[in-house]
Amino acid sequence: MKYFFLEGEHLVPFEERDPGMIAAHRQFLQQGYEEGRFLLSGPSVPPTGGVLVARAESREQLDQFLADEPFCKAKLMRFSKIIEFNPVQHQPILAEWFAAS
Repeated sequence: MKYFFLEGEHLVPFEERDPGMIAAHRQFLQQGYEEGRFLLSGPSVPPTGGVLVARAESREQLDQFLADEPFCKAKLMRFSKIIEFNPVQHQPILAEWFAAS
């Protein structure tokens, strides 16, 4: 399993988004959580983008899943940074998530 830190950048201010688009974005994130792909996510402060910690078998697999992200598909957001990292230290409560193979 590979682990990734993603930084999202809003291309359109969040407050200008259609509520239906925000609901679709949150449903996409929920699907990622339910499938065990995502560990955490949230908006940056100030809300110019957001962060996401994800896992996948490969960068290609991650990119395939992210291709369906509603904000990205609508060109409202982009992932400006995707960094693969090795989680050598973490809180014990996260051991199961990081131990997935």
